[in-house]
Amino acid sequence: MTEIRTPPEAQVPDLLDDAERLIAELQAGHGAAVGEKTVTLLAHIDAIHRAGLTHLLDVVRGMGGDAFVNKLIADPAIRMLLMSYDLVPVDRRLMAEEAMDSVRGHLHGHGVDVEILEVVGGVVYVRLHGVGSGGITAEAVVRDIEEALRESFVGFQELVPRGRAERAPLTIPIGSLRRPHRPVYYDAVDAAALADGAVRAIEVEGVPILVARVAGEYYAVANRCGASPLPLEFSTLAEAELTCSWHGCRYDVRTGARLDAGGDRLPVFPLRIEDGRVQIAVTIEALPGTGS
Repeated sequence: MTEIRTPPEAQVPDLLDDAERLIAELQAGHGAAVGEKTVTLLAHIDAIHRAGLTHLLDVVRGMGGDAFVNKLIADPAIRMLLMSYDLVPVDRRLMAEEAMDSVRGHLHGHGVDVEILEVVGGVVYVRLHGVGSGGITAEAVVRDIEEALRESFVGFQELVPRGRAERAPLTIPIGSLRRPHRPVYYDAVDAAALADGAVRAIEVEGVPILVARVAGEYYAVANRCGASPLPLEFSTLAEAELTCSWHGCRYDVRTGARLDAGGDRLPVFPLRIEDGRVQIAVTIEALPGTGS
């Protein structure tokens, strides 16, 4: 069967932009009476959709809990819909981070990393690291980032690069040199409650941790994907490989190493089993490849 391709000039425009344009035309271009009816029509549609989505979300939460709702809103399209009706909080920083995913790999290939400092409305403030080291100019980096944000970050207005913070000279006061302290272990979870191949999200002394059991051994890593605040508790575990539910990042829970890209190693915490309980130390990180 011959595939019919839509010519570039016939591509469907951005639906949100097109809808806003049509609404503005109806309100301003056809007289006051049409404008008032347009506002009334939109208010009625909003009320119907808001009531239906609110009841639907309540049912979903009642059947699957907040964990299932979090899985749903991991989808940008679902999250955008629910945010537009104030059913989930607007996280514009997360939206900007997701929009940047399409260009991060390309920039990392040139040794460039982009740190989002803050997002205020449609203005994204960033700090660029490694510019000039991989044969790509700052102007090209900014252009690539702006294109990614225009493509996927609804409401994007401006990208504002800020200078890289100056690093103070590294000095180590003699008085700070001391022997490492022994880890303090805190009771975390019943070891028998975690089946092989399962993960469990917990908090230990206010630190979000993900406990995994692999071939009878237990491991504890930070419950966040890289430097982001996105939790790993909805991830899938295959042997020792943990696949993040947000963007598919893959980690080895034994070492915290990122398997699909360099850097972004997960902190791995020491643990031990005492009287059938998993105990975890959160004041010191385990060496790579160890659990204690």
